[in-house]
Amino acid sequence: MNINGALIQTSDGDMCIADSGATHSILKSKKYFHVLKPTKGTINTISGPTDLIEGVGKENLVLPNGTKLLIENALYSPKSTRNLLSFKNIYQNGYDTQSIAIDNEKYLHIMRKNVILEKLPMLNSGLHYTQINVPQAHMVVKEKCCDPVAFNLWHDRLGHPGSTMMKRIIENTHGHPLRDQKLPQIDKIPLCVSCSLGKLVTRPSPLKIEHESPLFLERIQGDICGPIHPPCGPFRYFMVLIDASSRWSHVSLLSTRNVAFAKFLAQIIKLRAHFPDYTVKRVRLDNAGEFTSHAFNDYCMSIGIVVEHPVAHVHTQNGLAESLIKRLQLIARPLLMKTKLPVSIWGHAILHVRSLIRMRPRANHKYSPIQLASGQEPNISHLRIFGCAVYVPIAPPQRTKMGPQRRLGIYVGYETTSIIRYLEPLTADVFTARFADCNFDETNFP
Repeated sequence: MNINGALIQTSDGDMCIADSGATHSILKSKKYFHVLKPTKGTINTISGPTDLIEGVGKENLVLPNGTKLLIENALYSPKSTRNLLSFKNIYQNGYDTQSIAIDNEKYLHIMRKNVILEKLPMLNSGLHYTQINVPQAHMVVKEKCCDPVAFNLWHDRLGHPGSTMMKRIIENTHGHPLRDQKLPQIDKIPLCVSCSLGKLVTRPSPLKIEHESPLFLERIQGDICGPIHPPCGPFRYFMVLIDASSRWSHVSLLSTRNVAFAKFLAQIIKLRAHFPDYTVKRVRLDNAGEFTSHAFNDYCMSIGIVVEHPVAHVHTQNGLAESLIKRLQLIARPLLMKTKLPVSIWGHAILHVRSLIRMRPRANHKYSPIQLASGQEPNISHLRIFGCAVYVPIAPPQRTKMGPQRRLGIYVGYETTSIIRYLEPLTADVFTARFADCNFDETNFP
């Protein structure tokens, strides 16, 4: 530690100050947290409150002699100058503390049943300190080179993200083998033909509005894309809704624009059920007739939602929804190019991309929308390449004792982590199956 009390890292771990006045333990590194909910907060110091908190969650610590601490509500503060261990968290783990002088040197003992487990020396400032590490099970294997085949496989599964987005997804998800590996350099990544055919990116201008409301669901923006030719079955449109704070988004397929109000109503009801602590205060929608009707305005007024409409032909005022539509199309096109499916399957690709986008960190935020909403890293172990072959169980009435037990389908996404959607190759009808019962061939695209 330097003369200003700043934290340094040693070969034995990170230095941590035991603070009897701290109400919460504060850590600088994300590696100690196995559950971390991004949030903003302040720390009250002698000089006043400071905005240093960026998350709260559960953490695991190991002290030099192997004493383990599980802390439920630890604070994540990467800008803090030191790690702090609250006495309260020591007591909550069933340990006691005792200050003892040995040869004119003062130490803080962490004890259990009168057995000394840890001995914390004192700094010149009068504060006791120790070294902390992550448990062995959470240790990271450094700089193991990534297998190019595995990298390309997950590039396809995740919907063909760019190299920067691919790295950010890997760092903020689990359930894949790439997290602790060194990713290949950009110039050594093989060319993805599907990306080359399906993507044409015009780099955006600098953001004009850098500050968004920090409150989840305070403002939702929406828009409708279509008509799209050829139609996907009965569907010619899709509607998007996006939260201005977390960029959480929802996509619905529409047969006509007349059903937009019903789809919007169903989603608002679902949001109020899933997030009862947050209320939708404003919605910003375009000037289409389905969003300007008396019935729509009366409903929004009855539940306390203010409806905003942009100035006619000024699309930038609804830019979040417009950019989400472009992003959905940008990711869906390479998915279709990778498969042998016709363009009329675009609706299934859009719904699959909807799920993938929720796992992708924002351009100006290191966490994904689903992580901001739930507080947990998304598990992506269930993802498979869109359009690949999947062998699904044959229903018992059509199954015979000595006949085939599975039949061929085409994977087009998932309902939940345990239920997939697949197409019947001959009729293009959509069915569901249990993920655990299916066998996938991600090299075959029927």
